[in-house]
Amino acid sequence: MSTLAPAEAGRRTAGAGGHTWWRLANRALTVVFVLALAAGLVLFLRSQDWTPVRSLAQRLDPAQVTVVLIGALLVNAVGLLLGLVSWQALFADLGAAVDRWTAARLFFVGFLAKFVPGRFVALPVLLRMGKEIDVGPVRLAGVFLLSWTVVALTGMTVALAAGPGVLPGATGWLLLAVLPLAVLFVRPELLNRGLDALARLLRRRPPQVTASRAGVRRAIVTQSLSWVISGHHLWLLAVTAGAPPLRSYLVCVAGFAAATVAGLLVMLVPDGLGVREAVLMVGLVTVMPASVATPVVLASRLVCALSEVAVGAGGLLLAQYLHRRRHGRDRPAATRSEKSERSVS
Repeated sequence: MSTLAPAEAGRRTAGAGGHTWWRLANRALTVVFVLALAAGLVLFLRSQDWTPVRSLAQRLDPAQVTVVLIGALLVNAVGLLLGLVSWQALFADLGAAVDRWTAARLFFVGFLAKFVPGRFVALPVLLRMGKEIDVGPVRLAGVFLLSWTVVALTGMTVALAAGPGVLPGATGWLLLAVLPLAVLFVRPELLNRGLDALARLLRRRPPQVTASRAGVRRAIVTQSLSWVISGHHLWLLAVTAGAPPLRSYLVCVAGFAAATVAGLLVMLVPDGLGVREAVLMVGLVTVMPASVATPVVLASRLVCALSEVAVGAGGLLLAQYLHRRRHGRDRPAATRSEKSERSVS
C-alpha cells in the first residue's frame, strides 16, 4: 500500500482548504445576489399603483384579458430568448471556448441584475463565474460592452419606425438615422474601431477583445428580431384596450424599443423604472386617450417584469444544471486518479 510524501500531502491539504474557502465565498456571493434581486423585485411591485390596470381589466371580458396576457407573456419571452442568442454570438465569437449553456449562465445573471438597485451587486458574481471558465474580467467586460452597444444601436434603429406616427413629415430624416446601423452591418469592423476610439477619448486602455464580421452580423440580426418580436406584446395590450390596430402598430412595436433603450441609459433605477413609462406615453397618446394609455403602459411593465423573471430565473437554473452536469462529465481523468490514490494510501 503506497503512502503520500509529507510535502505532497501538505500541498493537497492546503489545496483542499483553499477549495473549501472558495466554495463558501461562491455561496455567500450567490446568497447576496439572490437577496438583492428579491429586494429589487419587492421594491418594484410596491412602487407601482396597479389600480388603473385592475380598473381596465374589470371593464373588459375576463377570458379575453387572460388570453391576451398569456400571449403577451409568451411573445415577450421569445424576444428575450433571441436576445440571448445575440449575446451568445458575441461571446463565442470573442474566443470563449465554452458551451452555450455555460455562456448562458453569465447572460442570465447579468440579465437579472437589471432588477437590482444600482445593478453592481451582480459584478462579483459575474467575475467569479468568469474565473471558473477561464474568462478574465477584461474579456468579460469587453463582451458585455460590445453586446450593450449592439442592443442600443439596434434598439434605436428599430425605434425610428415609430417616428412617422409621432413626428409626421420627418420620414426622410428618420431614414438617414438608419445609416449608422446599416454601415455597421456592411463594415462590422468599425465597431471595434469605434470602441478603441472611445477608450482613447476617455484615456482608458482599449478593449482587449475584437469581434469578427460574422459575429457582429449575427448579433445585429438576432437582436433586431428580438426588439421587433418583443414590441408585439405592447401592441396586443393596446389593441385589446381599444387602440386602432393599424395606426398603433408601429407606435407600439417600435416605440417599445425606444422606451426600453431610454430605460437602459438610466443606471440608477431598476430596469429604467419610470423612464420607460414616460417614453411609451409619448407614443401611445397619439393613438388612444391618456386615461387608457396609462393602464396599458403599466400592464406592459408588469408583463415585461413577469416574463423577464420567468425567463431569467428559469434559464439560469436550467443553464446551471446543464453546466454542472457537463462539468462533472468532462472532469479530467487525472482528478479521478488522485481520488483513487488517496483511497488506497
